[in-house]
Amino acid sequence: MSNIKSLDQSTIHRICSGQVIINLANAVKELIENSLDAGSKQVEIRLKNYGSESIEVIDDGPGINEADFQTISN
Repeated sequence: MSNIKSLDQSTIHRICSGQVIINLANAVKELIENSLDAGSKQVEIRLKNYGSESIEVIDDGPGINEADFQTISN
């Protein structure tokens, strides 16, 4: 059974409009908060070229249930 519900386009637009990342520290903070919200106990952040090339997050969270794959891929 899927636990993820799709949002309507208006809600998506409002969320995206409010999620402006203005610097690397804010981006890393958001990624860490996402990991913690997902139940992670350990979070590792890897920056390539000080974050200008890539930011990688590795955590021990449970991930997305297989039943939710179809919902998030639309």
